[in-house]
Amino acid sequence: MSLLKNNIQLFVLLSIFAFLFFWQKFAWVSLFLIPIFLAFFLEFFYFLRLRKNIIKEATMIKDSLIYRVSAGDFYIYSLSFFMALFALASLFLNLISFEKQDGFFLFVLLPLFLFFFKQKLQLQFLDNAYNDFRIIILSSLILALLYAIFNGVVNPIQSFNLEDFNQSIIHYKNSKFFVFDLISQILTLINALKEYFLYSLGLFWFRVLNFIFDFINFFIFCSFVAYLYNFAFKAKKKTYVFVFSFFITLASFFIIEDKNQNPKAYQKELVLMMNNLSFLKEQNLSMLQNDKDRLVKNLKQVQELLDKNAFEIGIWWFSKEKEELQKALNESLQ
Repeated sequence: MSLLKNNIQLFVLLSIFAFLFFWQKFAWVSLFLIPIFLAFFLEFFYFLRLRKNIIKEATMIKDSLIYRVSAGDFYIYSLSFFMALFALASLFLNLISFEKQDGFFLFVLLPLFLFFFKQKLQLQFLDNAYNDFRIIILSSLILALLYAIFNGVVNPIQSFNLEDFNQSIIHYKNSKFFVFDLISQILTLINALKEYFLYSLGLFWFRVLNFIFDFINFFIFCSFVAYLYNFAFKAKKKTYVFVFSFFITLASFFIIEDKNQNPKAYQKELVLMMNNLSFLKEQNLSMLQNDKDRLVKNLKQVQELLDKNAFEIGIWWFSKEKEELQKALNESLQ
C-alpha cells in the first residue's frame, strides 16, 4: 500500500492492467479510467505550460481580448483537458480491441525503447519540453512499423469473405456493462465492414491497406501508452515499472475473452441484407457476362458477313441466319 502512496505513477500502470482484464466483467472498472485521464492531463499540462508563450503567439492575435484573458494558465488547463479526453477515448477504444500480441509490443518493447532512448539521447538535445515528445514519437514510430510488419508477415489475413463477416459481427467481445457492450459491437461492426470492403479490392490491396491501417492505428495507440509510461518513469524506482510491465504482459496471455454467441435481431437483419447484396452482385455479374458473350457472338457474325461477296450477301439476306442475327441485335439493344 505504501508503494502506491509514494509512487502514484505506478498506479496508472495498475489501472491499465485492471481495465484490460475486467472491462468485460464489471461496470465499476470504468473508475480505473480516472487515474489514466489524470496522468494524460498532467503530462499534457507540463508540456504545454513550458511552451505556453509559443502557443499563444502562434494561435492568438497579440493584445486581443482572448490573449489578455489567457494571461494565466486557464488556456493551458482547458487545452490539456480536451487533449487528455481525446487521448483517453483513443486508449479506451484500443484497449477494448486489444489483441494478445499487442501486450508484447506495448508492455515489453515500448518501455525498453523509451528507457533506451532517454539514456542515449538525453545528451544529444538541450533540456527542453520537446525532449520527451521526441522520444515518444520516435519509439512509437519504430514499434508501429515493427507491429505492422509482424501482422503482415507472421499473422497475415488470407481472406475475409461474407461468412467471415457474419461470424465476426456476431461473435464480438461482449461486456456486462451495456455501454462497453454497445461500444464493442460498434467497433467490431466497423472493423468487419472495413475488412470486407478492403478484401473486395483484391488480396494485394487488402494486405497493403491493412498494413497502413495497422501502422497508423498502432502508432496512435503506442503514442498514448508511451505518455503513460513517461509519467510512470517519474517514479523513484524505475525497476518497479519494468516489473509491472512484465507482469501485465505475462498475464495478458491468460486473458479469457467472453464473446457473444447468440445473434441479436439487428445482426440477423444485417447478415440477411449482406447475403442478399452478395447474391444480387453475383446475379448482376452473371448477367453482364451473358451480355458480353452475346455481344461477342453478334460481332463475330457481323465480321463474317463483311467477308462475304455481294452474291453471298444476297443469298444471306433471305436466309434464316439474317433473322437470327437481327433478333439477337434487337435483344442486345433492349
